[in-house]
Amino acid sequence: MSEKTPTGTRRRLLSLLHEHAYKHGQFKLASGKVSDFYFDGKKVELKPEGAWLIGEVIYEEIKEGGFDAIGGLAVGAVPMVTSAVISCFHHDLDIEGIFVRSQPKGHGTQQVVEGNLAEGSRVVIVDDVATSGGSLMQAIKAVEDAGAHVGLVLVLVNRQEGAEELFKSEGYDFRWIFTKDQVAEADHVAAG
Repeated sequence: MSEKTPTGTRRRLLSLLHEHAYKHGQFKLASGKVSDFYFDGKKVELKPEGAWLIGEVIYEEIKEGGFDAIGGLAVGAVPMVTSAVISCFHHDLDIEGIFVRSQPKGHGTQQVVEGNLAEGSRVVIVDDVATSGGSLMQAIKAVEDAGAHVGLVLVLVNRQEGAEELFKSEGYDFRWIFTKDQVAEADHVAAG
């Protein structure tokens, strides 16, 4: 188990991300680009320790922001959202979890945004990784179409391949927990 301080929690999360989520090879990304490395956040998000660490790190990032809800695209952001709302609850921060479907539900309410998203809510949009930012923009658009306001876009890893520029140009606060280089070099940090 990690040292239970914000710094110790981040350090341990970085180590897990490097060990379990960072892969070398040839990979086609959601953006269509081909890359020599891949970041598979689910390999850490779905581990018990990883889920706890992610929730705590997200809580530290958003606790002062006055947010009403946190969400992202299904299925990618669902584990992160779940971890975050549990950690927020544990720290007495009342925040709703939501998720955005890629298409409206085919039956029942036929909603795109699932959960309790009140009109006018301040929302954090999360994902495990940002490359160009296209997937995150899809979630942002759906949340804004539902009458909410996106106050923060937060990712575990910024691949530094255009997302930051996109969100800045669109006027969104974009933050990341780690850069791709920090995850790639984590073994050197741990060893040093």
